[in-house]
Amino acid sequence: MTPEEIAAIVAAALGQAMGTAGTGKDSTTTYKDAIKLTEAGAKQLLDSIMADIQFTGKLSKADLADFVRKYNETANKQLETVIQSVRGKTTPGSTAEDIKTIIKTTSPSFFDSKQFTKDYLWTKVNFADEKTLGAKALDALTTARQIAKAFNLSTVSDIEIQDAARRIATGKITSEDYKTELAAKAAAEYPQLADRFKNTPGATVRSLYSPILKAVADAWEVDVESLDLNDPFIDSLVRPDGVVGKMPSATVGEATQKALMHPNADKTQKQISNAKTAATQLARAMGFGI
Repeated sequence: MTPEEIAAIVAAALGQAMGTAGTGKDSTTTYKDAIKLTEAGAKQLLDSIMADIQFTGKLSKADLADFVRKYNETANKQLETVIQSVRGKTTPGSTAEDIKTIIKTTSPSFFDSKQFTKDYLWTKVNFADEKTLGAKALDALTTARQIAKAFNLSTVSDIEIQDAARRIATGKITSEDYKTELAAKAAAEYPQLADRFKNTPGATVRSLYSPILKAVADAWEVDVESLDLNDPFIDSLVRPDGVVGKMPSATVGEATQKALMHPNADKTQKQISNAKTAATQLARAMGFGI
């Protein structure tokens, strides 16, 4: 609704049209249900927002009726709040233009029909079923999962990640906000990192332990992204005594040394090449003429 439309409704509700403010004619009923969205109008609005947020689901007749009811109840409740606010600020002789000015000053953000519709539709998105997700929802879920994986927290469940995805998709939080949320939990599971999380906004468990991960990846000749923080060997390097957090994590040198002693190191091209060289030298020493 435009400011002019709102002002007209408020003025009529208060009996202030034509300068009758303060005459005791203000009404408590004329504005009730002043905003009425019909099912036809609701379908048009929903179709428009569905395309905007790439909603791929389907709404039943019951959903449509539920949306119309909640839309009208919410809009009229906010209108009532505006009316009560204006009632306390008008004086005898206030005009519709005066009322519009008061509304702009005291209630600059009236009911946002598009945002209300977006919020309603997002409640109908099932983030647990990836096959039904539109691009925006799927991108948000992927982002939330990547962030959660980077923190490797045993206290974060799939349903909580899906809730975070919904909040990211709807703009309630950003990816950085989600990192901040998980950093607070990570400080308990990785007590050695508590101070570093405070001093390094946006950091994750994975990013803070990246030097150790790189040392292991180099020793095993693998992509560092393929290493899982939840792997028992990796966890023993970053948390030697688990969540107790009293023992410091391994140094880069210690990580390299232990990684080279791990069976995975035997699979590297360097170790395979060294083994071949050693075998050739042994054969020659035994007179096989290789």
